[in-house]
Amino acid sequence: MSTMRTMWLAALFTTAACVSPEEHRRVLGANEALKAEILSLTQTQHAISRENEQLRADLERVGKQAADADWIREQKAKLDKLLATYQEGSAGALPGVEVVRTGEGVAFRVLGGVLFSPGRIEISDQGQKTLAQLIDTLKQEGKRVRVDGHTDDTPITHSQWGTNLRLSVERSMAVADFLIKSGLPADKVGIAGFGEYRPIDAAATDPARQKNRRVEILMLDR
Repeated sequence: MSTMRTMWLAALFTTAACVSPEEHRRVLGANEALKAEILSLTQTQHAISRENEQLRADLERVGKQAADADWIREQKAKLDKLLATYQEGSAGALPGVEVVRTGEGVAFRVLGGVLFSPGRIEISDQGQKTLAQLIDTLKQEGKRVRVDGHTDDTPITHSQWGTNLRLSVERSMAVADFLIKSGLPADKVGIAGFGEYRPIDAAATDPARQKNRRVEILMLDR
């Protein structure tokens, strides 16, 4: 063993021998107290982090609720404006056209008799005039539009379309084509056909069937 290493070990043993048992216990106690304090601080930090996460989540939820409330007010104002413009008795009222609120957005509900002859898919002259009067509003709203075709429950016997479902799809396509030719962007116009499966009035009466034969031009909220 070298002289230097021997001297270092001797100094270490001498220093250790100079520390009294009481001092050693005090140092150990202080170390334990420090460890406990560090653990407590760590736990407190974790608790604060969890509280911050919860606060952020609460803020996001409240912000979303506020945004939803604003959106609801905006949609109600738009619906009120459309009702004031097009409903029966108003200056812009159109025969056979009703403004309705659905779960997906506001829709123009147009009676099938306004747009088509029985069993036909060609839009009548009156139907073209009616749709032309809706174009500006549809453009101003700037929303995606879905044209939903509906029929009554009377079975098709003489028409080439075979089923009411097929007829409803063809009619919705005819209306969609007219809207696109009138200036609505093609990528914002969709179609759907429901045949007799979504009646407004389920009664087996002529007035009910007349209401069920319709096309709804839906301005989608989402």
